[in-house]
Amino acid sequence: MKKYVITALLIFSAVVTYAQQQPATTDTEPKKTMPKNVEAGFDGMLAISYGSKSFGINVGGPSLKYKFSKKFKVGVGAFPSLFVARGKAAPKLAVSPIVEYSHLMFITPYYGFDAHNNPIWTFGVGYRFF
Repeated sequence: MKKYVITALLIFSAVVTYAQQQPATTDTEPKKTMPKNVEAGFDGMLAISYGSKSFGINVGGPSLKYKFSKKFKVGVGAFPSLFVARGKAAPKLAVSPIVEYSHLMFITPYYGFDAHNNPIWTFGVGYRFF
């Protein structure tokens, strides 16, 4: 039994020594990156949107935008929101197209359907802090 343990330890130490001597392999494939005019991330923004008999207070969430210039961007994003309709407030997640100029954002959040199976859309303005 002792002979097998010593043999296993010798083989293990030989394998470890051989692995340490091998050069690290380098990746020859270039890393894929997003184009410079596309940006994805979280928006640090606050917005107010108003629709028929309802309004929402929206905060920035994940977004994907295309940069036309340094100040002008167009994209789509998801906004965690406090949605107020008929005097009742409820948290909802809105999905919205975004038009951004400098720090000013124009959004049209979509909240889903109401109890009467009508789509809920609002239109609003927001400010991006960073």
